[in-house]
Amino acid sequence: MSKSTHANIFLLLLGLTLFVGYVFLRPYLASVLLGGVFAVVFYPLYGLLLRFVRFRALGAALTLLLVVCVVFVPLFLVTKKIAEESAGVYSFMTTNGNATRFAEEGIALVSKYIPGIESQVQAAQVHTYIKGIFLKVVENIGPLFSKTAEIILYVILTLFTLYYLLKDGAKFREKIMEFSPLKKSEDEKIFEKVKGTVTSIVRGSLVVGVIQGIMTGLGFLIFGVPNPALWGSVAIFAAIIPGVGTALVNIPAVLFLAISGSGTNAFLLLLWSMSAV
Repeated sequence: MSKSTHANIFLLLLGLTLFVGYVFLRPYLASVLLGGVFAVVFYPLYGLLLRFVRFRALGAALTLLLVVCVVFVPLFLVTKKIAEESAGVYSFMTTNGNATRFAEEGIALVSKYIPGIESQVQAAQVHTYIKGIFLKVVENIGPLFSKTAEIILYVILTLFTLYYLLKDGAKFREKIMEFSPLKKSEDEKIFEKVKGTVTSIVRGSLVVGVIQGIMTGLGFLIFGVPNPALWGSVAIFAAIIPGVGTALVNIPAVLFLAISGSGTNAFLLLLWSMSAV
């Protein structure tokens, strides 16, 4: 059998295997992929632990424990806090015309610096927009806690994938390279490219976004902006948006403090946002 025929058979079997695997794993594909991302990100930690423990299984288990303590437990607590704060903000904004009042005061404040904005932006429109945003947030966060069993299953699958990719990842890699029709050097380049891409995205974007979100929430807590956990989490996603960043959250917070009569705190929060965040 020629080398080209061998390569074609390999590609055919690989494609069939990937298709069958996709059909079976489709409902849980996100968990498997997330486990793979965690494996790439935390593999250096796993390698460090192997210097102190003799068994790969034990090193993988310890890494898994650290991931649970550092990532999943804080994520659960923060998500629960966000749900509580979202419900509280939605209740506040939809009663006694609070949203409309803040919208009117905000438009009046901005109009001092941008003349004519009052004719373009109506307080009622802002009220409807704010109400719609928080309604969506409450509607989407609520089911997270009503599907506890499903979420636990997804987390277990993610951790299961992470454990075996850490423990046997090197063997999986060698097997793939063994059956690959490409040269070993080309396979190495592909693996390094994938590793570099995942690492740059997670460490270069997500981690920086999380840090900026934490600093934003801390600033809100210090300077008296209500619901700092909620707005800090929104700042994490805003930080990823090019050209906008955390200003999407910080500027409205500064305006809120200014409207509420806390001019000093508004100025200090502005300095915090421009420096620390």
